[in-house]
Amino acid sequence: MEAIELFAGAGGAGLGLEAAGIGHRALCEWDRHACATLRAAGLGPVVEGDVRDLDAIEAVSGPGPVDALWSSFPCQAWSVAGQRKGASDERNGWPWTVDAIDRFRPRWFLAENVRGLLAHSTEGHPDPFQCPRCYFEVVILAQLRARFDHVGYWLLNAADYGVPQHRRRVIIWAGPAPLQAPRATHGDPGKARQGDLFGPGVLPWVSMGEALGLSSGMCATTGDHRDGRPVLPVVGPSPAVRANMGKDPQPWTQAGTPFLDGPERRRLTVAEAARLQDFPDGHPWQGPKTAQFRQLGNAVPPRLAEVVGRAVVEADKMLVEA
Repeated sequence: MEAIELFAGAGGAGLGLEAAGIGHRALCEWDRHACATLRAAGLGPVVEGDVRDLDAIEAVSGPGPVDALWSSFPCQAWSVAGQRKGASDERNGWPWTVDAIDRFRPRWFLAENVRGLLAHSTEGHPDPFQCPRCYFEVVILAQLRARFDHVGYWLLNAADYGVPQHRRRVIIWAGPAPLQAPRATHGDPGKARQGDLFGPGVLPWVSMGEALGLSSGMCATTGDHRDGRPVLPVVGPSPAVRANMGKDPQPWTQAGTPFLDGPERRRLTVAEAARLQDFPDGHPWQGPKTAQFRQLGNAVPPRLAEVVGRAVVEADKMLVEA
């Protein structure tokens, strides 16, 4: 199988799909630093430009139909970290994604977005262009159902698949057959201690401490513990890595920004943040540090994309064998 990927970023989804056995027809990304990262990592062919330029993508990928199309359409319109303008946000990439579906006619479609897409807006409900959940149901799912036989979605936590980070993302899927949600391979060790035992083969979550080789005396926090913000021990997965981590010279003043608290208070390094995002050591991040953190915060953990890709590969194989 081969896929076209929209909003490819630094290659998290590309690496995951590749690990699942899905090759690349084209990876489209407009950010020049992210494109440089893709090329340095050996991912491609890369289309550096606007995803709305379907002619440019087709010149590289060839004409449709294609086995799969993945879209990590921009999440700022729905993210709680943004202004939540919804569908009226000029960065809403869903309409551009639909145009690509119609052009390349994928057999399977996959998309990734923030969980805020599933939340109703008190002020905007029931207007689908102001309420995220209404837009999701009235526009996104409806448009997919008009084009595919089977459509669904999952809310997955990357920590449940061995990523040392709580990163909850909506995975939207569509295709010629229903998909089975990926089975969790990891879980909350606290529940196991309380007698709610894991199923066969399920391991405890991978902790931030394990991933970064930190001692139990080192802590990660979501804010300044001096003003009463919570301090999280490294025994659990980290908070979500965010795209703004490289901007603030004092990152601990930003709630939600992971940093290390020990003998020397400091922010995470790019290499440490990359481990929390499940990228392989040595992934060749390109551009200034702020650009590298932006790529990291916007990335899909490769292992999350891999388990989703494997669900497609397995369903597609069953169709072929039938």
